[in-house]
Amino acid sequence: MSLKFCPTCGKELEENAKFCNSCGADLSSPVKISNTAPVQSEHSAKTKAGVKQPSGGVVYADLLPRLGAIIIDVLIIGSIGSFITLFSFGFSLLNLWGTFQSSWWQTTLIDYLIGFIYFWALESFNRGQTLGKMALKLRTVDSATLQVADPGKNAINNLAKASPLLILDLIIGILSNSGDHTKRLRILQNLSETVVVSEKYAK
Repeated sequence: MSLKFCPTCGKELEENAKFCNSCGADLSSPVKISNTAPVQSEHSAKTKAGVKQPSGGVVYADLLPRLGAIIIDVLIIGSIGSFITLFSFGFSLLNLWGTFQSSWWQTTLIDYLIGFIYFWALESFNRGQTLGKMALKLRTVDSATLQVADPGKNAINNLAKASPLLILDLIIGILSNSGDHTKRLRILQNLSETVVVSEKYAK
């Protein structure tokens, strides 16, 4: 018996089709067949483990996992920055406080540069994952292809992440993206056309 509807995207199939014309799903492998169209529409979301899941099988990450990933990343960046600062400026235990007071701006600049390079390099060349995202199974991807975004887009996306401007980026993003099913939480995600997805469902 041939399938009437694609088990992946729900689109109606041509008779004896071996591949779905809509999503390209291979229909030759054994699957549980349903000859009735899915109840949901093309743009409606499924629910898997309490998480809204778009029809393509991708789960867009919620706020809490993303904050958790950023906290992990900030701790890592802070540790790296502190080590480099201590090494570069030759801090001694006797003059540690005075040196921090006189070089706070150097420390801030170094932390920002380290943070930017950390986010940009890992998200561009490590499958869209920083160490924090790896721990929480998240990825930053191109919103159109759901593949790793190119380095230029990742550079735009991460301009504010390693600075206090992240808070402003987050507030403006949440206000302007209210109701967005892709859950873009920052305005720089809009400009870079990137989204954060659960690694389990990322394509």
